[in-house]
Amino acid sequence: MKSVLILSKWNAGAVVPAADQLRARGIRSVLISEIPDTRHRASCDDHVVVDWDSEDLPALVERLDERGIVPLAVVNLLEPLLPWQGGLAAHYGLPGAGVGLDVLASKTLVRERLRDLGLSSIGFCADPAEVDFFPAIVKPSRESTASRLVRRVDGPAELLAYGRHLTERGFGDTEMIIEEYLPGVEFSVDGPVVEGRFHPVLAVEKPDHDDVRHHDAGLRVHPPQQDHVRAGVPVLTGMIDAFCADLRLDQLWLHVEGRADENGRTELVEINPRFGGGMYPTAIQEIGGIDPVEAIVSMALGEFTLDRLGPLRDRTVIGWVDVEADELGRVEIGATEEDLCALPGVVKAVVVDGYRVTDLEQENYFLRFALTADSVSELRARAADVLSAVGEWRVV
Repeated sequence: MKSVLILSKWNAGAVVPAADQLRARGIRSVLISEIPDTRHRASCDDHVVVDWDSEDLPALVERLDERGIVPLAVVNLLEPLLPWQGGLAAHYGLPGAGVGLDVLASKTLVRERLRDLGLSSIGFCADPAEVDFFPAIVKPSRESTASRLVRRVDGPAELLAYGRHLTERGFGDTEMIIEEYLPGVEFSVDGPVVEGRFHPVLAVEKPDHDDVRHHDAGLRVHPPQQDHVRAGVPVLTGMIDAFCADLRLDQLWLHVEGRADENGRTELVEINPRFGGGMYPTAIQEIGGIDPVEAIVSMALGEFTLDRLGPLRDRTVIGWVDVEADELGRVEIGATEEDLCALPGVVKAVVVDGYRVTDLEQENYFLRFALTADSVSELRARAADVLSAVGEWRVV
């Protein structure tokens, strides 16, 4: 049976919209996940269970062969599953295999490649004993998602203490990278890569970014407002364009995060081979006129072309806010998506009443909303109105 595989871990991976896109094309979807009773099972035509942590690629291939499943493509929006995506693509001769995907699967390899190309001067290493730059950011090199296990450390004692914390939590064997902390303002750029060229469609400034936990927080804004951030966007874009050309990347979507300071230094924070999460797809559609999930499915099939990119739409300002719970338990919230979408300027809202916070080492967003306005001040005022309308919420 000709099918497209959708990879999922932790119930994540944009399974439902990807399956919907495949269904609209008349293509079967097969969900590959580690959870036998995953909540996304009914969204796909078939489901194959694999333990991502203890099993290997031959075991999954054997399982697919036993079921008569012949993959046409692999859809994957999770960095930890990039080695599986590349392995499946190589085994079945599908789009997506190659050294480029192998490099993107490791933040350490990305840093090494950028350094070798002369594109970045940021300090980094894997051995805590060799760190001679502080402040520093510690994060997983491969098992990365939702800012999980990311921590800023301001000196050797904090770095050693965090290493002990990881060991106590059972993450002592996780491959980590330690990077120089970059001052300035964080921003991101999203867009497709076709034939080695990066084509940005959305640039976002993060003026309220949480620089302690390194979680997205507060308002995010397109287009960037501060001069040094606006100047940093083409610098970062040029860096990524050269990186893509060197690796001959093709048929990929990249969500790239960077930082720019007032002294004119722009540096890469990280590259994610997917679109940004949360309200990023909504903003990409509003500004770029393109559905990034549809684009990802087209890329998996090797069909994406640049003629799908139209001129950027003339929107004054678009922004969005994610609200995060900061204690363990179940979130109770009375607001509804319908209530929030009725407010001035609101484009989309997502409310997850009953969201369960089980781990504070990652982002835990239970409320998101995107909105438009004629200025950043009006955007902030409208965001405040939304939060006021949300009212009380609690974790029980």
